[in-house]
Amino acid sequence: MPVSGSSQACVPRRVVVALSGGVDSSVAAVLARDLGADAIGVTLQLRRCEEAGAGRSCCGIDGVTRARAVAGCLGIPHYAIDCSREFEDRVLRPAWDAYARGRTPSPCLPCNRHIKFGMLLAWARRAGATAVVTGHYARILRVPGEGPGLFRALDRDRDQSYFLASLPREALDAVAFPLGILTKSEVRAIAGARGLPTFQTPDSQDACLTAPGQSFAEMLRLRFGGQPRPGAVEDESGRVLGRHPGIHDFTVGQRKGMGIASRGRLWVRAIRSEDAALVVTDRPEGLDTRGMRVRDVNWLVDGPAGSARGCQVQVRSGHAAAPATIEVRDDGAVQATFARPVRAVAPGQAAVFYDGDRVLGQGWIDATD
Repeated sequence: MPVSGSSQACVPRRVVVALSGGVDSSVAAVLARDLGADAIGVTLQLRRCEEAGAGRSCCGIDGVTRARAVAGCLGIPHYAIDCSREFEDRVLRPAWDAYARGRTPSPCLPCNRHIKFGMLLAWARRAGATAVVTGHYARILRVPGEGPGLFRALDRDRDQSYFLASLPREALDAVAFPLGILTKSEVRAIAGARGLPTFQTPDSQDACLTAPGQSFAEMLRLRFGGQPRPGAVEDESGRVLGRHPGIHDFTVGQRKGMGIASRGRLWVRAIRSEDAALVVTDRPEGLDTRGMRVRDVNWLVDGPAGSARGCQVQVRSGHAAAPATIEVRDDGAVQATFARPVRAVAPGQAAVFYDGDRVLGQGWIDATD
């Protein structure tokens, strides 16, 4: 597939840089300035000040302070935007609804779609900017005859294209990822050479989605006043082995936390929403899936309607993409059949379709075969 250009060379004249207070966004701002962009720094506050606190969170007071310091170092204006209500309505509440039904959500994808490249892009346009620049590790490359496409970063260990695959196709013309051609060590070297106050800042590790001493799911349950749904723990034959305290704290493939005695290892094979039961297996191969149905697909290319086509499908952020054949059904859902069984596919997670390094589209895992 012929492509042209690079993600670093496509920064427009006036841009908004999403400054999170970390080293990646800081270097993205530096690179945008180096390419001649008139940059405006913006920090999105996803949690209210009284609940975010300080520390490693990109959304807390400390993150805003670091972002402001970077903007001052670069001589660019800086703004903080309160997105806490939208973050709660578009990201946190849907995530809890999924957990309550025994599904495993992927909150970073709707956050990117609705907040970072939804609200922020709209803010940028009102400010007279033509694009949003972020510190994500991914690439936007132009494909002749098709326009911009989303591609994996050159540093595969840092690649974040999986989390960006929910972006609307029309947004690809208005985003830039300067770090897509760099490694993390190169990014930190740039930050140190430029004397940025964030050059030794540790990665946030999704701190905006966690709370000390709590799982993300439990934090959401308490936040929204949800009731835990306890139920039976059953083996593959239907024999009851014990009970669990609530399906929201479990995902397919999980091994710990079931609270039952066993002579060997047990993994969660399935979660039945109707009666809140966990089905467990003592066989690793019991977690294997040969196919799945994916709904609400967001295509970043012309959708492969009609005949089946081969591609690679990534079913979790930490999984490698697996060879598969996909076919679009009449209702728009995709049926994916893996070339080899894939382990621990969880309904509710994002499925991202790739052609090599290019992202074809993304949808939500509805059911497995």
